[in-house]
Amino acid sequence: MMLTWDDADDILCVHPMAPALHGREAVAHGWREILSGGAAMRFAIEPIQRYAHGDLVILIVNEVITVGSGKRVAPMVATNVYRHGAHGWHMLTHHAGPAPSPDAADSRQALH
Repeated sequence: MMLTWDDADDILCVHPMAPALHGREAVAHGWREILSGGAAMRFAIEPIQRYAHGDLVILIVNEVITVGSGKRVAPMVATNVYRHGAHGWHMLTHHAGPAPSPDAADSRQALH
């Protein structure tokens, strides 16, 4: 997982319902905690929006997470920020939270 992340110590990761993790050591520890839970996890990423400007890209995605032999976790929405540096594109920030229910999305669209 940490190969995805930038080597700089200004990285930030916020997992759903958890405090922000600042710096490489804290981010690595957070991911180790999640991924060492015993059950295999699979992540399917569905793009929502992409913004690019210079050496930064922001991706907004839906994350569909499957644990073990097929149990789906509640869908998440994540914002991922990448920076292009000497060694290519690497993540600076990951911020994920529960996706709104389909009913919530329908009610927001009705207001416009």
